[in-house]
Amino acid sequence: MDRTTQSELVARILDQHASRTTTLAESTMRIPADRYVSEAFLRREQRSFRRNPAFACLSIDLPEPGDSIPLQIGDVPIVVARGADGGVRAYVNVCRHRAATVVPEPVRGARSYSCPFHGWVYDVDDGHLVGQPRSCDGFAEVDEGRLGLQPLGVGESHGVVVVRAEGDEPVDVDAWLSGLGPELAALDYGSLVPYRRAAKSWRCNWKLLLDTFLESYHVFALHKTSLAPFYLGIASPFDAFGPHNRIVVPQSSILQLAEVPPEDRQLLPHAVLQYFLAPNVIISNLYGYVMTWRFVPDGPDETIVDHTLYTYVPVETDDDRANFDQRFDAAATVTGNEDFPASEAIHRNLASGVTDVTIAGRNEPGMVHFHRMIEDAVSSS
Repeated sequence: MDRTTQSELVARILDQHASRTTTLAESTMRIPADRYVSEAFLRREQRSFRRNPAFACLSIDLPEPGDSIPLQIGDVPIVVARGADGGVRAYVNVCRHRAATVVPEPVRGARSYSCPFHGWVYDVDDGHLVGQPRSCDGFAEVDEGRLGLQPLGVGESHGVVVVRAEGDEPVDVDAWLSGLGPELAALDYGSLVPYRRAAKSWRCNWKLLLDTFLESYHVFALHKTSLAPFYLGIASPFDAFGPHNRIVVPQSSILQLAEVPPEDRQLLPHAVLQYFLAPNVIISNLYGYVMTWRFVPDGPDETIVDHTLYTYVPVETDDDRANFDQRFDAAATVTGNEDFPASEAIHRNLASGVTDVTIAGRNEPGMVHFHRMIEDAVSSS
């Protein structure tokens, strides 16, 4: 992040802290319980996700030609790949024979994919069908030219890969980022190194898990012993960028910057700089490393959380491994013991029917913005 933006954000934090306030939304938002527990509403969300670009991965997740990652956007299985020319590709991750998943796990340096069901082979660079082993001409009457993997629109810029789950028109990443491009470019995601990843399923709606990242109002209570002693509290600048947003969660140490000239103020040693990229990804920027969190609905009451830590330098020494393992484990422990169990309890309460609405306050602008984005996306799909 450039020094000017850092200085502006630090000044906002100091002003908000002095005034005992935070960024406020224009109004509260009543969120009907069925937005979290309804199967029908989840299907509407998934249809809307097909039509809009979505974050696929960081560019560094595909460092070499043939590197490929499977993911899901809405209800669409997708594989993104690095082509031989250095560009990115995206396909529907479904075999044209019997609709099996072609790439169930990440692969490195592949020239082709082999479907694990019957061994049909597809080219990584353009998705065309390469072979049908042992088929005994059983498909001779089918035009092979129509049996390649279905291509999808994809784009890459500022260290991120963005894909659309419907149609093959290229994605304009800068337009999708709605002004966030220069900030992401300044964070130099292209130099990151993937270090550690874990995925776990939770028994609640995906939006409840994401909600906890979109407001810091809960920190003083839910995290009163784990995080609250180290964080400032109320002050937390929020800004919207189209369907995305940015939230800064400052540590208490940021107050030291009041005595530092504005042009010399550095944000990240004293705060978490967090981006929400629609529809379901959080990128948390910390001092010396980055964590991503992807929330994949597997039903209205089941969510897979994919958590990855990246470093800005290769982790080569025991001390470095101990340091970054501790940071990864700490984040997993706080979310796994405090945030996500609270979300599961909220889901059970909402599913019981005892209340038909929850309320996002004006002091929770990230939640208000997120849920309005969801409503807009669903209503226009």
